[in-house]
Amino acid sequence: MEIKGSAVKATLDFVKDKYGTRYSEWVKSLPEKSKNIIEQPIYATSWYSLTDSVIVPTQKVADLFYAGNSAKAASEIGRYSADVALKGVYKIFVRVSSPQFVLSRASSIFSTYYQPSDIKIIESVDKKAVLQLSKFHSNDKLIMNRIAGWIEKTLEITLKSALKVDIENHVEGANLTSKITVIWN
Repeated sequence: MEIKGSAVKATLDFVKDKYGTRYSEWVKSLPEKSKNIIEQPIYATSWYSLTDSVIVPTQKVADLFYAGNSAKAASEIGRYSADVALKGVYKIFVRVSSPQFVLSRASSIFSTYYQPSDIKIIESVDKKAVLQLSKFHSNDKLIMNRIAGWIEKTLEITLKSALKVDIENHVEGANLTSKITVIWN
């Protein structure tokens, strides 16, 4: 699985912004493959290994700053990414749109950030949506927490609060299919 550079950059920016004085400690904690990616310029439109550029660096964020809680670290990075991405004109657009519309657009956008992937809304009713994410590797579960955090923050920007964001992972062999159920007020 590969991920677009703009999503890779969000992890670096998160660490710099939230834990700037420990940024170099975080970089040094990374294995060689991840460090090589992080220490080079990250190009927004380039593709990077999801494991080496996001999964492993997120786990190191968890180890250093969240007492090993990788789900919390991934969620916080996702929330940060949404907050940065949805500023200015986008923030106004998101605020005047319904959560269903924003989530339907988000599912289309997510598909352009991960390859190969299949991301779609499989249920959308009043105050609830279910996204299905497939074609991921079984080792990519952590990215689901990041996506869930992004969704949660996006709902807050629409002036709705997520009452529940539930991730359900199904692994068959090396294949991961996940459902993210979102309920808001």
